[in-house]
This record gives sequence, structure tokens and C-alpha cells, in this order.
Amino acid sequence: MTNSSSRYLITVCQHRSCLRNGATETLAAFQRHQSDRLLVQACECQGQCGSGPTVRVMPGNTWYCRVQPADADTIAAQHCIPDGQPVESLLNPRLHQTQSAYANLAEQYQAFTQSQPPD
Repeated sequence: MTNSSSRYLITVCQHRSCLRNGATETLAAFQRHQSDRLLVQACECQGQCGSGPTVRVMPGNTWYCRVQPADADTIAAQHCIPDGQPVESLLNPRLHQTQSAYANLAEQYQAFTQSQPPD
């Protein structure tokens, strides 16, 4: 998910659920990073109400969940740079699955079938 862009748009949800979880402070933290290469905008509900505050980074359509003000520094420094990488620990798992749960089960089953049964 490498991104070679040099300009980014960050949207921070400011709808009810996200606001209850600190989205106002999260938006303010991102706004401190605003520059000629980083545009920060408040936005309406992004449909991830149980995962707020929700932050979306474009290009790349990267969704972060439960973003706290301290996370803004990490996202700006790691993701919003040329050839930056998403912050995996903050990715919304419903939208960015790093490994399929079924793939994990298949690996476990394969290991089970190849092991020797107890006597």
C-alpha cells in the first residue's frame, strides 16, 4: 500500500459518535500538521460509527479507526510523506484486512492434519 503522492487530504469525522469519542481534539491535532502538502478537513459521518473517531487519508482511501490526538503525529510522519506507509496498528480492520481470518484457519487446519495423532 505504498503511496508516492506528495499531497494528501485527511478527513476527520465530526458526527455524533465520533464527537463523543474525541473527534474535535483529533481534528485539532491533525490541523497542526496542515501545510501546502497536507489538507485537513472536518467531514460528516463516514459510516463507521462504532469505530470513531474515523480518519480517512487520500489518495489511497486509507481508513483509520479510534484515532486519538496523539495518533495524528504518527500518521502525519509515517503515512503522509512521499512513499509513506499506513500505520497498520490504526487501520480500520473492517476495511483493511491484513490477513483473512479464513486463511489463518486454513493454516491451522493444515498444521493439525500434518501432525501425528496421539496414541
